[in-house]
Amino acid sequence: MCGFAGEYRYDAEAAIDPGALRRRAERLQHRGPDALGFWRDHHVGLAHARLMLIDPESGHQPMQSPRGTVLSYNGEIYNAAELRAELAVRGWKFRTRSDTEVLLAAYETWGGSAWERLNGMFAFALYDPKPDRLFLVRDRLGIKPAFYRFTTRGVEFGSEPSAWEHLQEGRGVLDPGGVLHYLRFAQPVFGRRSVFGNLRVLEPGTQLVVDTAGAAVERWFEPAAASEIGDNPAVMRARLRHLLHLAVGRQMIADAPVGVFLSGGVDSAILVGLMAQMRAEPPQTFTIALAGDEDELRAARAVVNRYRCHHQEVVVSPAEFFQGLRELTRLRRLPAAYPNEVLIYLLARRAAESVKAVLTGEGADELFGGYTRILSLLDIYMKAEEAAARGDELLRMMLRTEHPELDLSGDSRFFAGIYSWFQPSELEPLLNRRWRDALRHAQSEDPFAEMLASFARVSPGNRFHWLLEYAHLPNLLARLDGATMGASLEGRVPYTDPDIVRYVTALGPQWKFVAHRPDKPLLRGVFDDLLPPEVAARPKRAFNASLERLFESEEGQKELQLLSEDPALSEIFDLHALRAWMGGNNAAGFRQKCWLLLSLSTWLNGGDP
Repeated sequence: MCGFAGEYRYDAEAAIDPGALRRRAERLQHRGPDALGFWRDHHVGLAHARLMLIDPESGHQPMQSPRGTVLSYNGEIYNAAELRAELAVRGWKFRTRSDTEVLLAAYETWGGSAWERLNGMFAFALYDPKPDRLFLVRDRLGIKPAFYRFTTRGVEFGSEPSAWEHLQEGRGVLDPGGVLHYLRFAQPVFGRRSVFGNLRVLEPGTQLVVDTAGAAVERWFEPAAASEIGDNPAVMRARLRHLLHLAVGRQMIADAPVGVFLSGGVDSAILVGLMAQMRAEPPQTFTIALAGDEDELRAARAVVNRYRCHHQEVVVSPAEFFQGLRELTRLRRLPAAYPNEVLIYLLARRAAESVKAVLTGEGADELFGGYTRILSLLDIYMKAEEAAARGDELLRMMLRTEHPELDLSGDSRFFAGIYSWFQPSELEPLLNRRWRDALRHAQSEDPFAEMLASFARVSPGNRFHWLLEYAHLPNLLARLDGATMGASLEGRVPYTDPDIVRYVTALGPQWKFVAHRPDKPLLRGVFDDLLPPEVAARPKRAFNASLERLFESEEGQKELQLLSEDPALSEIFDLHALRAWMGGNNAAGFRQKCWLLLSLSTWLNGGDP
């Protein structure tokens, strides 16, 4: 829901330019095409592009309280009704049905501790005139994005890089570390870093606090290392069904139609089944496939037939796919992380014709153990480390022999190796001289060490599950937000409900992954009655953008040829080495790496063909 932008200048007498404020909002109108709103008071300005989902008549933003606090907010507070009732008992008189007003009242009642009370997805800018202080706040898991930039005058902020005018005509200054992290981990934002040298990312669970003395980033949420619980299966089943039922019910609330993205996998099928139980009218569902991959639609159809959904299918050609990649890149001003990001965007364009929000299955894989390849290798690694601690190095030697590219010198470095697309040893011969120096500097970093160390009180097996949840999931949530909001559609993610996250992260790792068994055993077992047989037997599946089919098409061959000759890539790569690598490479993962290079090239060229 929505996009926001603004600026805080340290000099209280330095007025905000209203024209610049309007241009920022206009560049975010793909996120909120229904209304533009502005608020300005000398050195502080807020702009808002609104997608109307709750209280369309009265929920206009930026919203100002009678006390003078001003809020520009992107997201949904799913427990707004409960908070409203509690605040009403305290004497608050609400003028609207909007959750924006509830958030304002919550802040004026509880201050910054109000964020802990929120069940929802949110990124917002809140200005309190009494202490002349601005808060830029992002939710626990990073479902909604927030970027900021320090200038000599103060702090600028916005929902996406597209809010910044200087990033429209050109791509800005590159951050070599950010670009290399993108090539390694398929994350265009990583921690506080982005691919832009002068644009920072507000990390999940943090806030940027700004006043006339300066700005500081503070963490308001820390994952809790609760003692692992092991409810008996019957209790666990009932608890999880109750929690997900509540989450889906909360996230269906809107003053506009809400549908479901149905991939035909377990996660989205469960959401359709729960929604069908809660509403008399059949769910509206949407699915997509590449031309030639229509068999991918069969599992989704099994769910549609079972629940009598109002269903729409989209089939796109390779030409439409590559055009969608360029459109999405121009809108977001970021390289796409994964091929199915483009499919999500193209599907969102269709879905936005009939609904304003969709439920999606993001978060289930990270919480319930969906990444069997990664988890299998981590399982072997942990067993090898345990054996080595007893003096038995055999399993460690076998792992090193089978995977010589992986770094066994520590947990975080091993995780980085199996999580990478490009290994540093693959990248180095492809880069030009200046970027080889940047790669050597990046290699000296241990990007997951700090986060993994913060999970020290968690059992060894669960630490890696937490790492997938807090280091990988924000990237998928950013993918979903960018692709759906690029089409003026809100993506909602019931599996990331805080109550579900709190419960499932406290479960022992044996409930989330069992070697040589199907992925997500707990989730499949608890909701098996909602799944058609075609879905229950299916492995993990998102919308599938087959890179083999894409790159073997006429359009794909043309894209690869242009890629190998792209002058923009010469700023980073040795094009002779790159062409040789592309011409004689049949190694595993080659197409995925070509995808990253293509997406990077598209971004460097501003989305132009």
